[in-house]
Amino acid sequence: KTLLLCDAVLSVTEEPPPILTSDPEYVRALLFHARDDPLELVADTAANRRKGWRRIVLLFNFFIPGATQADIGLKPLLALDPTFELGWGGWQPFTWRAASEEASFARYSANGRPTLLPIIQIILNRGVADGSLRRWVSTVQRWDFERVVPAHLDAPIALGPAQFAEPFDFARDGGNEVRFCDEDVALLREAEKGPLSFSVGTTALGPLTGAECALGNSNPRIVSA
Repeated sequence: KTLLLCDAVLSVTEEPPPILTSDPEYVRALLFHARDDPLELVADTAANRRKGWRRIVLLFNFFIPGATQADIGLKPLLALDPTFELGWGGWQPFTWRAASEEASFARYSANGRPTLLPIIQIILNRGVADGSLRRWVSTVQRWDFERVVPAHLDAPIALGPAQFAEPFDFARDGGNEVRFCDEDVALLREAEKGPLSFSVGTTALGPLTGAECALGNSNPRIVSA
């Protein structure tokens, strides 16, 4: 018995989903993100596929993760080569710190333990004060299911009604703590207070906060070279 979900719950592990390793175009995307230099042609190995997957997940969740430095200047554009075989001219505005990205992904993944997309947790804060989030979770827990298939990342997840509420415990606990690295959620936290403040519901739980992981070693997140 399977529960189909869109964005409410997710799980991810270090292995790319089979669909991404069974199609040459998707494999190319994994290798594209595994590069450390713009025009690097990385070998198609299991380790590099995992590396590309790890980076895709972190970018997908945090936009500018704490393990990266984003260059918004002309340097990445000047390095473009339209003949680069992995595509996009080899565009690479991010510099990754290997040890930091591994630590970041390990905290995010937690060996596949179900969680919420950080931006979804921000949105779900709208349903805390009026109890609508709690009522929805309670309703789902009355259904009979033994696995969950979400729209994103790993699937299926071995998850039943008893465990379904765990990712939503932040509402019960009264705070927006997440298990992720704090440096990873920093950009979303700043966006909540700034350009996205008009779309964020009022909450008494405070901003997203995570664990201090020393991912950036105090380096600026964004540069313009």
